[in-house]
Amino acid sequence: MKNENFIIKISQIALESTLLEVSTHPKPGLVTPFSNGSHKDMDYVTFIKSASAIAPYFIDFIKVGLNYKDHILNKLRPIGVMAERDMFRATRGVNTHKGLIFLIGLICAASGTLYRKKIKIDRLSLSYEVKRITEGIVERELKNIEDEKLTNGQRIYKKYGLTGIRGEVEKGLKSIIECGLPTFEKSIGVLNLNDSLVNTLLALMTRVEDTTIVHRSSIEGLEFVRKYAKMALEAGGMLTEEGRSIINRMDEDFKERNISPGGCADMLAATYMIYKIEKDMGE
Repeated sequence: MKNENFIIKISQIALESTLLEVSTHPKPGLVTPFSNGSHKDMDYVTFIKSASAIAPYFIDFIKVGLNYKDHILNKLRPIGVMAERDMFRATRGVNTHKGLIFLIGLICAASGTLYRKKIKIDRLSLSYEVKRITEGIVERELKNIEDEKLTNGQRIYKKYGLTGIRGEVEKGLKSIIECGLPTFEKSIGVLNLNDSLVNTLLALMTRVEDTTIVHRSSIEGLEFVRKYAKMALEAGGMLTEEGRSIINRMDEDFKERNISPGGCADMLAATYMIYKIEKDMGE
């Protein structure tokens, strides 16, 4: 495959993953085509505008992996800043995809690196590469930080020791490899794509240290989400009437408590992206 074709393919998968995440329904507390979830400042159209604004930058993230051997994270940052700028411009100041830009950007760059090295692109090689690119990020960006001007993630780390998305990437997307992908692959054998993604989201909710939940709710809110998602899955999730009923109740309860598992939503998009890359690059 030529470089140009590879770049087009991976960037298409990145956009598809971004659009599928927001299009999946129902997603407790999250924006879907039929619900604004726990959000008053955004809806489905906001996400479509945002996805359109950030899509060109997926190409730039891939090119970093293709063109550079070292200091990948430093080269990705200015691209991420530009993507965020265009996102905020498209959404009139609403943060729809900040976490996703970081996560999908890393997977794009890791894909480019593996392609350059002529290494087979699959979940394990992507996991290793993301881990390598982000080595030391928790130490640098969470532990050794002054108390002034803390981000939400930094403040939550100082208070509760949760490493959030930085911890996930530094561990090589462990929750996706061990939880997200196995759940999706098990589900896609018996459910349609939408329902498989819903079940995968629930599985991620039981495991991911979602600092978005803690920021909008509390540390108790995170435990509430985990237990609720576990209950829905144990009832069969989207496979059974009881499971679907619990998921609908979850949505109402999350709205009432202002809970939005945005970090899990980003991980869902990343899960599908890795699945799709593995599937398409293996053909």
